[in-house]
Amino acid sequence: MGIELSQAEIDEYMLRASRTILCISREGKAPLAVPMWFGWMERKIYISTLLASKKVGYVRENPLVSCLVESGEDYFTLKSVLLMGTCEVIDDQQQALHYGDQIFETKPLYKELFPDKLPPHLEKFYQLPRAILRITPHSTTTWDFSKVRH
Repeated sequence: MGIELSQAEIDEYMLRASRTILCISREGKAPLAVPMWFGWMERKIYISTLLASKKVGYVRENPLVSCLVESGEDYFTLKSVLLMGTCEVIDDQQQALHYGDQIFETKPLYKELFPDKLPPHLEKFYQLPRAILRITPHSTTTWDFSKVRH
């Protein structure tokens, strides 16, 4: 009895999911696990962040990361996609804006969740240079415990 997700199920799940937990290595410190909004395009994860964020620096030092997308409230609803791969930093501002727009296109939910009007200090924050973290998976592990019932 397999509980794995097919590639089509992975694609559907990743397009519907709202967050991933991005796990980044840090030399001499515990790994950093950060919840992030993400896009799922070309079977890769795309994350928009500030170019000056610590995440970008850590990824530049060690590009091996993992991303966990999970859901479920009880045993028979547990579902997850765990990706392990290499993270590339895209810091060209035109490309970063392009991919940022693409993330919102693939995830209409984000348009609903993002406020129409930001406070002035956050508007300034979002105008700072951006980076895209593009994660190319090397391995994928999935499970869907709803399949246990069948």
